[in-house]
Formats: sequence, C-alpha cells, structure tokens
Amino acid sequence: MLDIFALAIAAVLVVLVGVWFARYRQHPWDIYYPKIAWLRAGIYFCSCYLLSYWTGAMELLLTSPIATAAQLASPSWLLFTGGLYLFIFVAYAGVWSYFTPVFERQSNRLVSAVFGFLWGSSSGQLFLSIWLLVGQLGMPEWGTWIVIFLILGAYQPNWHNIYWDHYIAPEHDTPMTQKIKALGCHIPNLAIALTHLTFYDNYFIFFSAQVIACLSAALGMRYPAPWVAPSALNWARTTNTRPARCTGYLPKDPLTDPYTPFYFGWKGPGRGS
Repeated sequence: MLDIFALAIAAVLVVLVGVWFARYRQHPWDIYYPKIAWLRAGIYFCSCYLLSYWTGAMELLLTSPIATAAQLASPSWLLFTGGLYLFIFVAYAGVWSYFTPVFERQSNRLVSAVFGFLWGSSSGQLFLSIWLLVGQLGMPEWGTWIVIFLILGAYQPNWHNIYWDHYIAPEHDTPMTQKIKALGCHIPNLAIALTHLTFYDNYFIFFSAQVIACLSAALGMRYPAPWVAPSALNWARTTNTRPARCTGYLPKDPLTDPYTPFYFGWKGPGRGS
C-alpha cells in the first residue's frame, strides 16, 4: 500500500514540476502570488513525503506504537510528553501567532489549516528522515542528537530566510519578530522535541508536534488560498546579497505602523483587517 501511495506522490510531483517549469519558471516574483506559492509548496511537500518513504520514516510512523504500555504508566514520560505538547501549543498558537503581522490578508481558517497540515506533516517527516539517516552513522544517541540539532539548526533558518519566507509564505515577520520566533519558538522546539525522541523513540509524537506547530503558524499568518488575488503591495523585502535573504517587513515607525501592534508602546490605528 505504501508503494502505491509513494508512486501517486511521485506522479503528483512530476506534474507540479512540469507545470512550474512550463508556465512559471520565468515568472517575475515582484509581489506575492498565492497560486505559484501553493505550487512551489506542493513540490516541497511531495519531496519530503518521498524522502520519508525512502528512508523508512513513513513506515515507522504507520507501524510503530504511539507509546508503549510502560511509557503510559511512567509519570516522567507523561510529564515530558505533556510538557512538549504544551510548549508547542503556547509557542506557536500563542507567541508565534501574536508576533505575526498579517497585513490585509483575510482569514480562511479551513484553507490555512489544510496548508498547515501539509506543511507540518511534510516537515515532520523530513526531520524524522534526517534523524534516521544520521542514526545510521553509528554514533551514540547524544552524538546523533548534536549532529541533527546542528544540521536542522543550520537548515531551518537558511531554508526559510532564503526561499520559504519569500517564495512560499506571505510576509509574516519583522526583524524583531524573526529574533523572537527563533529564540522563543524554533530553537527550543527543536531541542525539546529531539530530546524527547532521543529518550523515548516516540516517532509519532515527534511528528505530531511539528504538525501542531506548522498548523498553528499557518493559521496565525492567515495563509491565503491559491485562488486569492496577488498582493497589491510587496510587503517582503530582501537583501542585496547572493543569495538574497528576507529581511522581514521594515516599518518606518513600528510604534505607529498599523501592522505592528505587538511592539511595546504601540499607538497605531489598529491591525490590518
């Protein structure tokens, strides 16, 4: 069954790449285009799913128990697992979403939730695939933890800063919120979730934590549907370096800007609708 599913994902990937190559490869990215963003995101999702299938991560998620009887009877396991989920929810549904400018994007919770699930399920499988690949090096468990933390710690900010936050995600940051989210959400998420995985080998719990994180983030940024019209204004800014990096939205005065009510002392007219 997994073979058929993987074959279907591969077919979808071929179609998406073909459409992008034929119609959008030369398309200028002067403003945010939701339709093309969904297309690029679909290519990423399919690639992560196929990597998961190839490494065996997908099979582990489907065949391994969510938790063992011994773990369910362990107060330390229950406390750690509950703490992990509580942190993920507070960090992403709370902190991440609060410090996210949404500009004039309309809320479509169903569309945002669908995108968030696809984003989280693909990213969770990507991280788990890396865990399995590094694990084949035969290092002690904590050596594996350190290597994976360094790999994902380098991959995540660069992937988002150079590509994801410009070509797939609509603008949802300022220079200040980038720092807050990195230090308050992403780095501790990675450290806590990897530690839980190292201690307990609960693959689905690790995976589901990333689904919750991305689902919360997609809802928080009001991820637009593919049929929504392109942005009237280009909120995104990038550096002049090679490769270009997203700077986040640069308000002239964050204390009065209508899209930055999360700045301490803000006295602006209100958040975008």
